[in-house]
Amino acid sequence: MATEITMTKAHSPHEVKFKSDSDPHFVNVEILKRSTGEVRGQHLILKSDMPQWVGMYESDGFTIVEHKKEVNG
Repeated sequence: MATEITMTKAHSPHEVKFKSDSDPHFVNVEILKRSTGEVRGQHLILKSDMPQWVGMYESDGFTIVEHKKEVNG
């Protein structure tokens, strides 16, 4: 199952995207510049660590604006 979460923060030029990796044990995290879509940072994290990462960004003022789950197959 593919998952994608997008987080934004008011007055921030960046958005954070969590996307499922091809390996189901990992998640790709991208920090994107909103105006251009340019990737400003990337992380490959364990899927089990995703709640801590989402919580870290929420404590920095980011909120979830989009949460997609796709069932493949």
